Amino acid sequence: MSKIIPVVEGFGEERAVPCLIRLWLEHRNFQRYFEVPDLAINAKGCGKLKAAYDIERHLGIEHYIKAALRNQPDAILVVLDSDGGCSNRAQGDGLGPQLLARAKAIANNVPLAVVVANCEYEAWFLANFRSFRDRGIFLRHKRIVDELSPESHVGCKGIVAEFIGEIYEETTHQLELTRRLRFSPASTRRSPSYGKLIRDLDRLTKESRM
Repeated sequence: MSKIIPVVEGFGEERAVPCLIRLWLEHRNFQRYFEVPDLAINAKGCGKLKAAYDIERHLGIEHYIKAALRNQPDAILVVLDSDGGCSNRAQGDGLGPQLLARAKAIANNVPLAVVVANCEYEAWFLANFRSFRDRGIFLRHKRIVDELSPESHVGCKGIVAEFIGEIYEETTHQLELTRRLRFSPASTRRSPSYGKLIRDLDRLTKESRM
């Protein structure tokens, strides 16, 4: 059985991202071939993943890749929010490719992916807006301003809070809503970063079994 180790930026994703990986494995009927820990490696802040490598201060994606390698993984998946950081970069200087290059430099050829949610992880819930609304997860009378482009919205957490009708708590709702995600072509078209997540999971499962 192959092992996928996730690395994330915060406490909400600590449980949500392993759940998301297992959900996708079940979707592909791959669950009997892979194991995923209940808790991801938590950097406790996306700034710690993006920061320059500092071995003493536990900064930089390199530090967390080394932590993942101690678990003897067959694949590593890093997930973090862009928080608008991608839009402030020059063309050809993407945050994801930059972090991926740094991570690969020390990953010892372990299959690896870096997925940057644009702008927030919660945009992936908005990409599933119709499915969530039809199943009563989002309030039925709510409408999204631009359903076809959820990544264009600033403050996705606030929009999700409005749609569920209560205060949004990352450590509670992120896992709860992740369990309801779907992997439809429509949702991946609406959210390019969600589509990239699916493609990277497909690649990682193939490479890890090779």
